[in-house]
Order: sequence, then C-alpha cells, then structure tokens
Amino acid sequence: MHGRIVRYLSSNGKGVVINASKMLFEFTKDAWHDKKVIPMEGMFVEFRCNESNQITDCKVSKFQEFGGNTFISESDFWRNQTDEQLEAIQSNKRDLAIQEIYKITNYDKIKDIPLTISVDNALKWYFQQHLLAVSFLNDLYIAHQKILLEFMHTKRFVFKALDNLLFNDKTMKKDDFIEELGVVIRLENSLLDFDHKVNVEALFLEYFIKYQSHYQALNFALENAKDTLKIIQRKIQSCNAELAVIVRKLESLAKKPQEMLEKQEKIEGELKKLTKEDEIVTQRISRLSAIKAEFYKSYHQSFEKSFQKVHKMLYRKIKNGLDICITILDNKIYQKSLESKAMKNCYFKYPENQLAPISINFMEQYLERLNKDRLSEGDKQIYLYYQKLKESVKKNFLIVSTNEKTTMDMKIKILTEGKFHCVKVAYKQILLSSMMRDFVFDTIYIDKKSLWTTSQELITEIKNFKGGKNSKFVIF
Repeated sequence: MHGRIVRYLSSNGKGVVINASKMLFEFTKDAWHDKKVIPMEGMFVEFRCNESNQITDCKVSKFQEFGGNTFISESDFWRNQTDEQLEAIQSNKRDLAIQEIYKITNYDKIKDIPLTISVDNALKWYFQQHLLAVSFLNDLYIAHQKILLEFMHTKRFVFKALDNLLFNDKTMKKDDFIEELGVVIRLENSLLDFDHKVNVEALFLEYFIKYQSHYQALNFALENAKDTLKIIQRKIQSCNAELAVIVRKLESLAKKPQEMLEKQEKIEGELKKLTKEDEIVTQRISRLSAIKAEFYKSYHQSFEKSFQKVHKMLYRKIKNGLDICITILDNKIYQKSLESKAMKNCYFKYPENQLAPISINFMEQYLERLNKDRLSEGDKQIYLYYQKLKESVKKNFLIVSTNEKTTMDMKIKILTEGKFHCVKVAYKQILLSSMMRDFVFDTIYIDKKSLWTTSQELITEIKNFKGGKNSKFVIF
C-alpha cells in the first residue's frame, strides 16, 4: 500500500502514515525496513499492515517526485498499491512517449539528439538515498567541534562508552540517544556502498540512456532502417535471380518474345529503384549511427566524470558526517556521565578511573591489554591514532588530598572543564613520588586541609621532580 508520513518522532521512533482513503496507520522503528533512510514527515512510503491496521513493514518509496520525466503523477501514486505497479506504468508511458517522438521526427534531417534528462538529474536519482542520508545531518545540533573524532577508529569505543553508561545508570534509556544512533546507522550503511566497485558503464545505461526518450526513439528509427535495408536487399537478391533466369532464356532463343523482353525491362527498372532506396537507407543508417555514437560517447564521458566527482564528494561528506555524529554522541555520553549520580557513585569515586567514561578511556583500556610488538594492522592504526590524540588533547591533572569527598568534588570540576582531562589522585606521599616521576602535569591541585605536610613544603618537593617543574599550582 502507498502512503505518506504525516508525523514522526525521532526520539521514540514512532510515526503515522496516511493512505489514499485518509486512514491513519501507526508504525514503530522496528517496522521501518530501510537502513539507508530515516523516516521524515512528508516522505512517500510503501507499507504493509496487519488486521489491526498496525504497520508491519514500511520503507521509503522510489517515487518522491512526480510529473515531468518521471511519467508518474501523484494521483498514479495513490491509485496504485506498490512501486512495482508504478514502474510498469512508468515503462508503458515512456514507451508511448518514445513512439510519439518517433512519429513526429524527420530522421532524414535530424542532426543531433535532444536531452530528456540531464547527467546531473540522472546522478541525483542514482544517489537519492545517499543524499537523503546526508540530509539528516541537518537535524543534528552541530556545535563547533574543537576535536573531531575519527569514526573508523573510535566507533566501537563510543558504543562501549554508551553501553557502560546505560549499564551503570538505569534511569537512562538507549532511546535518549536514538537520533544520533539513527543517523550513524544510515550513514554507515550508505558508506558500505562505496566499498564496492561500481560498474559505471552499467549505471550509465540504467540511469541515463534508458531515460533518454529522444535517444531511444532514434534507436528505434535506426533499427527500423536496418530492417528496411534487409527487406530491400532481399528484394534485390530476388530480382537479380529472376533477371538471371530471363536473360538465360533470352540467350537460348533466336526470336525474343516481346512479353519476356517487357518483363526484363520491368525487373531492371525495379532493380534500379531498389538500388537507389538501398543507397538512401544505407546513408540514413550511417548518419543515424554516427549521431547515436556521438551522443553516447559525449555523454558517457560527461557521466563518468560527474559520477566520479559526486561519488568522491558524497564519500567525503558521509565520512565527515560519521566523524561529526560519533563526536556528538561521545560528547553527549560525556555530559550525561558527569550529570549522573549513579556514575558518581560507581565510577568517578574510584581513583583508578582517571578519565571521563568516553571513547578515549575505553580505547586506552583496550590498548593497555595488547602486546605492542604484535599488533594487528587494525590495532596498529588505532594505537597510532590514540597516540596522536593523546599528544594533542589529553592533559594530566593531579589532586593531592587525603579527603575523599573533597577529592571527588574537585575531580568532577576538572573533568567538567575538559573532555580529555585526565585526573590522578595522590592521597599518600609514596603515590605522589611515583606519579611525579612518571607523568608531567598541567596543573596540580593541593588540598591544604588534607595533607601529610604543609602546602609550601609539598610544592618545594614537587618542583624537584621533572614532571612538576612547569606545573601550575592551585591551593584549595
């Protein structure tokens, strides 16, 4: 059945479709079976429903625009139940249009073939779902991202961070992230298409040549001319054979019968006429073949060039869109983790959890378990990416305090100030000495009320270490 989406909420994945009889049908995200396209209000769809009028299968229709070169009107859409029926109607109407062009065109005077659809429109149709997938980036709030994560390297770690948050904080639901996840899934599915080698020649025939009505009409004229030439040549062969018989008979007779002479003359006249027709039709075939070949060659080059350009642009846009989406998702997990009371009680209170529970944290944990001398090619790429990220954005901070509550408050404050801040805690002198030998700290926070010595003596001690020479100090 055909319909149009009149309402859709990305927050819960529920929507409503109206059909030709103005009946309303509800659907959920589980009933939507189009991986590359997200439902949206105004979208034309093809769907099936059960006896309770609940949609069980829904997907975007191939027909979103009507009129013009589509040969399909919106009334055709509503009168027919499936896209398959519309494609049959479209094919029949196109054939009628081609026949009409053939009837009114003088192919003895034609010099070129008019375009029915442009290369740009043909490519727009082919990349329709990819363009739709990219368009949904417009619905996301994309603030200026100082650091844009690379989807290929961080995807699994962002999803791990999300699973961790949902596991620890039962008040949060996956539906809270449905909009971002939906765009990621659609873009990723679109990106998979770019991994396959594309037969541009086949696409040119399927999406461009097939819809060139004037080209198809000329092709029809060319085939008719070839058939006419075959008929003429068969007639010539027949006339030549008949003429040869008459000539042999005349040669054997001393007296030439008038009737036979008249028949010879008639056949010779017919042969002359057929030879002239043969010449005209041969020239027509040659000229039309040249026009057809020039059209094909010219637009094939244009199509291939434009295809590569659009393919490259869309690939870059989808890949960049995935980087943006995964960054937005990671940022959202970061914000919600810091606001979560459950995460404070089960994650942030432990000193070993030094980073916010985001992608870089789980990436670090994953790499720590690997043998760096025996990394697979994929892990090597992740390791190099992590090192680059760590050097460019990760900052180390140290809290020196023996007070657990004070430490927790300061830790949350520091983590809130920067997504990639790493907060270590020294609640014993031996830990402080160890950390100062191994790390360089941007800022060291000293709790003057919870120390094993005075603040000044502690600062003097820290400055003796390489990791503390250029550090800033904050006494609180």
